[in-house]
Amino acid sequence: MTYCLSMTKHLKLGTLLTLLLLPTALHATPVPLSTDPEASEEALPPAPAKAAPAPNAPRLPVLVPVCRSQYAILVDAVTGKVLWQRGSEKPRAIASTTKMLTAILLLERGHLDDIVTAPPGIQHLPESSLHLKPGEKMTLRDLLYAMLLRSANDTAVTGAVYLDGSVPKFADDMNQKAKEIGATHSHFVTPNGLGAPGHYSTAGDLAKIACYGVNTFPLFNTIVKTPVYKIKRSMDTKDVWVKNTSRTYLGKFPGADGIKTGYIRAAGHCFVGSATRGGWRLVAVALNSGTCREDVESLLDYGFDNFRPEPVVSKDDLVGTVSVPTAAAPVAVKSAKSLFVVVSKRHPAPRWILKVHPLASLPPAPVAAGTPLGTVTVLVGGKPSATGVVLAAREVPAPPLAALALTGRAVAMTLAKIAGALGALALLVLGGMRVYGRIKYGRTIAKDTRLGGDRIAADVRNVDRAGPRPG
Repeated sequence: MTYCLSMTKHLKLGTLLTLLLLPTALHATPVPLSTDPEASEEALPPAPAKAAPAPNAPRLPVLVPVCRSQYAILVDAVTGKVLWQRGSEKPRAIASTTKMLTAILLLERGHLDDIVTAPPGIQHLPESSLHLKPGEKMTLRDLLYAMLLRSANDTAVTGAVYLDGSVPKFADDMNQKAKEIGATHSHFVTPNGLGAPGHYSTAGDLAKIACYGVNTFPLFNTIVKTPVYKIKRSMDTKDVWVKNTSRTYLGKFPGADGIKTGYIRAAGHCFVGSATRGGWRLVAVALNSGTCREDVESLLDYGFDNFRPEPVVSKDDLVGTVSVPTAAAPVAVKSAKSLFVVVSKRHPAPRWILKVHPLASLPPAPVAAGTPLGTVTVLVGGKPSATGVVLAAREVPAPPLAALALTGRAVAMTLAKIAGALGALALLVLGGMRVYGRIKYGRTIAKDTRLGGDRIAADVRNVDRAGPRPG
């Protein structure tokens, strides 16, 4: 009996202590309330537990990437050179990595300050993420942040309707743009990547789309590396913070700067990641992998550890000549940007040559300095490794005879313009004088004019057309 009473006292004391400490525990470790039902699926899967490295221990170079994905690729972000791949051309469901292409079209054809309106029926979209209501408004800029950071499916549909009026028309534009980029093993049906028959791409095509985005649109780069962003909404004014689904990767992996996660059951976890070190950027893709983040990180480390960019041409270097029509001699051309090739750190740099390709239709001389005249390609082993635009290195005047003809034609045109202007002025003056005379002298001038006309008519009537009039 004494034992039971003692136990009861201890239980009451334990319960009392728990109740007293519970508010403190909740305050110390708050549980964030997410308004995003996709966050747990769309975000990168949690990394497996690893043994903590020793403090200041150097990272060992990655000689062989550890990649579990069967659909993966590593490329240089500028030249597109493939540094490692596995199953990179096999079509796969790609989930929300689709939104990279959607963002490219919106950035290319839309206006960032435009007000975009959620279309009717948007509230019925499954897994909508931002939970837009029909008629809800936001700027295109904020829509892009919500789409690329939170991966909001309803914003992708809203953007498609804003740009083309319907999802099917937008999908047609997506497929056309994919072909222009070189993503020829893809077919797009939706702007958000939710499961749909016939919607697929490959790791290789996603790498091309990602490289196009990061090299073409500064805002694309800014968005994909932003951890958290606050948008403005016209209806739901509380759910305004959007978090990057790859923010853990951005915060921990050296040089990480994007790009896009994705998840649906049919696609598995997907990740297109990039990093920049020493000014050199690589892009890696891993599809259908529960360790897609670790796959991408290992691929990027492998790229930085085993390859390097080898400078070939600096900006404004002379790279050859182009024959411009009517120019007295071939025109020297310079590179509009620096060019490099990616080489192995373990082998000597390969030999390369430069080849200049003139434009199909060249402008005739005279040509101003800086005029684009073609492209230059760096060939390694006969294969293109880098390409860039070439510009006229100096002003190219027209040859003397052509210049004289141009001068004569210009003078003639100028004289014709002057004569025309003088003629118009003369007509204007005569017309003004006539009007002035009518106003000042009124009917008197009109009457005199009529009398004069009568006299002239009479004289004419008295003329003998067969000979002079008798004296």
